[in-house]
Amino acid sequence: MQDEVPTTGEKSEGHALTLAPGDVLTGLSVYQVDQPHQATLVQTAEATARHARTDAGMQGCAIFRAIGKGDVAVFTQWLNQRSYDQAEPTLLKPPKQDLYRIVLVDHITGQKASRLALEDGLFHFINVFRLTPCKRDDFVHYFQRLTHLVRVQPGYVSANLLMSLDGRHAANIGQFQTRQDFLQAIFRKPRVTMGFAQGILRRIVPGPPRLRQYDLVAVSLFQAPQMEQTR
Repeated sequence: MQDEVPTTGEKSEGHALTLAPGDVLTGLSVYQVDQPHQATLVQTAEATARHARTDAGMQGCAIFRAIGKGDVAVFTQWLNQRSYDQAEPTLLKPPKQDLYRIVLVDHITGQKASRLALEDGLFHFINVFRLTPCKRDDFVHYFQRLTHLVRVQPGYVSANLLMSLDGRHAANIGQFQTRQDFLQAIFRKPRVTMGFAQGILRRIVPGPPRLRQYDLVAVSLFQAPQMEQTR
């Protein structure tokens, strides 16, 4: 049984971060820690979010706690590069290699945006892919084909593809209605398993992605969102 971790309460309730393709600068940092220290790291991230200054240039953040692992993932949205550069170093400010832009969103409803919100009660997973040099466009096409296989599985909600600014990594923040739906879709469907393997066989990625399953434990907004929130 995992430790009970308090959330940010009034900051998290009813708040949502919008995920949509565009020029919004995002950060995605995955901190790998031993399981006993996971709760402490989550609490530190939440405390940092509670005391974040509204003029820091960060629009908001979401904090994820890995299921069965010690990892903690922190997703942030920034107004622009200048805001990021001027922000003071904290747990919520990702290193430059963890800066991304969202290039593709697939939502089961067909809408062009998805969201991170506690109230939605969704299961989340995050894949981080290391990219073969000069294979960025090939990877996007590969990911689109893979998404077509996954989106027809029961419980699928969305796939959100992030590309790192340095071109070395891609990340997928995926959503299903339940963890059981996810396990059934990803690990018990041969077509999906073979779809993932195609990236390695075609040398688009040098190896399998780092896959983690997460509980979304906190969402905080610091600036007025630039885009309409979606459900």
